[in-house]
Amino acid sequence: MIVAVAAAFPAVSPAGVDGAGLRTIRGLFNRKEYRKAEKNLREELPGMRGRTRYQARLILADLRTDTRGASIILEDIINAGDDREALKARVELAKLNYATGEYHQTIRLLEGIRAEGRGSIKYEAVYFRGLARKQLGDLDGARRDFERIDRGDYLHWSYIALAEIDIRYGRISEAVDRYETIAAGISSPVAGFRLGECYEMTGERGKALQTYRNVARNFPESPEAPKAREKVLMIHSALKQPGPETSREGGEEGETHPAGAASKTDGSPGYTLQFGAFSERENAHTFISDLGSRIDDLHIEIAESGGSLWYRVRSGRYDTREEAEEAALKVMERTGYSSKVLPVE
Repeated sequence: MIVAVAAAFPAVSPAGVDGAGLRTIRGLFNRKEYRKAEKNLREELPGMRGRTRYQARLILADLRTDTRGASIILEDIINAGDDREALKARVELAKLNYATGEYHQTIRLLEGIRAEGRGSIKYEAVYFRGLARKQLGDLDGARRDFERIDRGDYLHWSYIALAEIDIRYGRISEAVDRYETIAAGISSPVAGFRLGECYEMTGERGKALQTYRNVARNFPESPEAPKAREKVLMIHSALKQPGPETSREGGEEGETHPAGAASKTDGSPGYTLQFGAFSERENAHTFISDLGSRIDDLHIEIAESGGSLWYRVRSGRYDTREEAEEAALKVMERTGYSSKVLPVE
C-alpha cells in the first residue's frame, strides 16, 4: 500500500479536504482505516466536481496499493488540475519517486519551486528536493534547499539534514549546535540519538551516555529507543575497561598499544599524553580545533596499529611518568578531558 511509504518520512496529513462529503473519509484515513476510506471514496467520487474531486483523487492516490496506479492518478491531476491541486500532486508524485530511489526524477518534478509564503506544501517540496540532492551527493545544493526552510513541519527535519551534512564535512561542533537547538525546542528522538553520536565523536562520553539515556526513557516506543539502550550498554562496558577511553576522552576503540606501554624502559625518550586516537584524519582535526586553545602543544601523530592507520592526538613530552601524570591531572581539572600517559615511541 502506498500509504506505507509515508512511514519513511515525517508524518503529514493527506491532502487538505474542505468538502463536507469527504470529512468522514478523511477521518477514516487519519485513523488508518484505509479499506473503509477507499470504499467510501470510490462510492462518492463519481458525484464529485471541481476542486473537491481533485482533492478526493489525491487521497485515492495515497490509498493505492501499487506505485504505478498512484502515479497515473497524480500525473492526471498535474495535467488537468488547478494550480494548487497540481502542485500538491507534483509533490506527492515526487515523494513517491524519492521512496523508490528515483532521485533525478524527484528533483525534476520539484524544480523551480521556492520556499516562500505561508503554503506548507512549498516547504515540503523544497525539503524533498534537498533530500534527493543529498542522496545524489550534491551536498551544497541540498544545503541551499534545507537552509531555505525557516518554518513549518519540515523546519526541524531540515535542521537534522543540515547537521548530517555538517558531519559529512567534518564540522562536528556545528552539527552538535543544530541537534542541541532541536532538542531544546522540540521533542525529537531522532535528533537526540544523533546528538549522542556527535558527543561520542568529540569524546564527550559522559554527555553521550546521558543523551542516550534520555532518548530511551523519554521515547520508549520510538525506533531510536533500542539503539539508545544498546549504546548505553556499550559505553558502560567501554568505561569499565582499562585504557585511554574515559568519559571525556576523544578517539575510537580499536587501537592497540604495544606490550609494556604501561612502564617506561631505560633509555626511552620519555612520556606523552594521548587524548584520543582516530581512524579518520578529519575527526582528529576536529578534536584539535575544539581543544587546541585550551591544551598546549596539541598535535597529531600518525601510527599503524592492528593493520590500520590511526591519528593520535597527543600533547607534551615528560621525562618521568610522575611528571606526565601530574600534567594529565592539571589538564583534567582545567578542561574536564582525561588523557592516557604513554611512553614516547
